[in-house]
Amino acid sequence: MAASRHRFFKIFAIVCLIFGASESFAYVSNGHEYEGSCNADGYVLKSKYPVTRASGTGYKTEYVSGIEKLYLGRTCDAYHEIYGSGQWCWANGGFIAEFADARFPFARQELFCSSDDELGLDCVCK
Repeated sequence: MAASRHRFFKIFAIVCLIFGASESFAYVSNGHEYEGSCNADGYVLKSKYPVTRASGTGYKTEYVSGIEKLYLGRTCDAYHEIYGSGQWCWANGGFIAEFADARFPFARQELFCSSDDELGLDCVCK
């Protein structure tokens, strides 16, 4: 009996690892894939693969490559390391984050967290 119970817990642990016990969801914008998660401040979208973005203008333009993070706050604020502060909102066909020099549209996609405690539910596009 103890051996079968041990085997059950071993199989349960493997299933949790395979199917992911963490709160992570996939999203796509502008041809880039992001993994989403949430915390007390809102949503965090992290690129699955390195992304190259232009930073600066004119002769000061630099190309920055790496895993990027897009922060979508519960008060409809957004933040990106290169583009700075912006806003995000829900729309009929998905959600969008907008910055002065960039847009991240997530068409036909919904942000989700199992603890969806009013995480930006008032962020409706006007």
